Amino acid sequence: MGPEVHYAVGAVDALDIGHHVFPTEKYGLVRDGLIHRLGVAASRIHSAHEIEDEDLERVHTPAYLRDLAAARRTWATESSEMPVEAEVIAAFRQMAGASKTTVELAARWGIGFHVGGGFHHAFPDHAEGFCYLHDMAIAVEWWRAEEGLDRVLFVDVDVHQGNGTAVIYAGDSETFTYSIHQQRNYPQKQRSDLDRGLEDGIGDGDYLEILSQDLDAIDAIFQPDLVCYVAGVDPHRDDILGGLGLSSEGLLRRDRLVLDRFGRRGIPIAVFLAGGYAPQPQLTAELHLQTARAAEEIAMQYGQLRSGPS
Repeated sequence: MGPEVHYAVGAVDALDIGHHVFPTEKYGLVRDGLIHRLGVAASRIHSAHEIEDEDLERVHTPAYLRDLAAARRTWATESSEMPVEAEVIAAFRQMAGASKTTVELAARWGIGFHVGGGFHHAFPDHAEGFCYLHDMAIAVEWWRAEEGLDRVLFVDVDVHQGNGTAVIYAGDSETFTYSIHQQRNYPQKQRSDLDRGLEDGIGDGDYLEILSQDLDAIDAIFQPDLVCYVAGVDPHRDDILGGLGLSSEGLLRRDRLVLDRFGRRGIPIAVFLAGGYAPQPQLTAELHLQTARAAEEIAMQYGQLRSGPS
């Protein structure tokens, strides 16, 4: 049987964070689009796993977790640039639970797709950039503890460097971190295993050529057992917090390039929405739905190949 795409839902729809550039309503829009526009059956939509304290402790420091549990205003929590409120922090815990589900779905079905997640700026000891918890590392380390998962590749195409991911996995030979991002943009850069800082305004053709060459180079030295695809749509040319020049079609080609590369080899892929800050939340949701469409296409393509005559 070929791969299938299964979805994890753990975001709190339209969580009230006041007047903020982070469009939390996009999560509900994406979920509704999956059902009503892509025709995803309820049997392929899964709820979030519970988050246990030990899940968080594998990634984050005790002092930071105490601050979070108390919703205490400290340098470690206020650097999130989000409201330091129990309801908001609880939502991030729930999304981390859905990331656990996503990794499990990827291992079982080929492609797990989180309708949320991708909080790659969270550090072990503090929040950054709208990110309280590094949901992906929490999920990966949980699956390593549960199932003995070995080699993990992070392919991070968000417009902002995955600085928290780089720090968490610095020196870990079983994890390869790759970030392709706008160089002259947030955040303060950390060292990934491979960083590709791009010039402002780069367009579809040059971007896709660089991405393909980088993935070729990674293939030559690292063979993963799981790929975490951090599929931010903020490289779009209209993004409020970005400065690259990709079109909607360019983003779709990017998603197909990444998903095809690993899908055709049968490597499980866990997809996370990450960033997206278009002028309207509906456009952000539409771009995220493109990523889901690409995943569905890849699953169908390789499902047909594998189920055909031998």
